Amino acid sequence: MAVGDPGAVTRRAVWVVGGAVSLALAACGAPGAGESPAAADCANRVRVEGIVYTSHGYTEMPGTKLGTADWAECWDVGGPGREPLGSVFPEDPRQVTTWSFEGYAPDLVLGVRLGDEPSFAVFVAETVPRAERERIFRELRPADE
Repeated sequence: MAVGDPGAVTRRAVWVVGGAVSLALAACGAPGAGESPAAADCANRVRVEGIVYTSHGYTEMPGTKLGTADWAECWDVGGPGREPLGSVFPEDPRQVTTWSFEGYAPDLVLGVRLGDEPSFAVFVAETVPRAERERIFRELRPADE
């Protein structure tokens, strides 16, 4: 650094302050360069008349067209000062067509076609106990799995 070079002093001050900020962020557990903010899990979820259903599998079982459901958006990345929220139903959610399966009450189990696939994503009401949800997914799972 040349004596009397004000630009050199400014560059050195920026380097020192920048290094201190980087160290402080690292100590706080903030993401570093190339990393994203904390992420949340986003399960596929739909909502019909206040009942929220979550998907954990798919089926090739035939379905009967039933109605529509609200589709949850995935807000999996937080921003500065915000936590990631995961699956969220926005004010004006996208609507998806729902299907029912023979032998399963639609207030407990629904199907949703994702794209042009002939199979259905299986959605089970979140109020169904875990062991029962797992049994339903096993029963509806394609035979080749």
